[in-house]
Amino acid sequence: MIREVLQKPEANAFFSFVIGLGIACLLFHRDRKTYIIPAMNVKDIPTMVSKIDNKCYRFRVTDASEPTA
Repeated sequence: MIREVLQKPEANAFFSFVIGLGIACLLFHRDRKTYIIPAMNVKDIPTMVSKIDNKCYRFRVTDASEPTA
């Protein structure tokens, strides 16, 4: 009886839909949250000294907003 049902093209489409729906539910059943964590504290950047290619560099923080006209 089950073989007769599975041999029908309508049954194949239905079971493909059910399997696809099940896979989609497994993949997307939770809300995904995005956390933005800065790599370093902005206040620590002016006091930090980095050595690149045997040269020491000190970075400064400037405002990068557009100038007002």
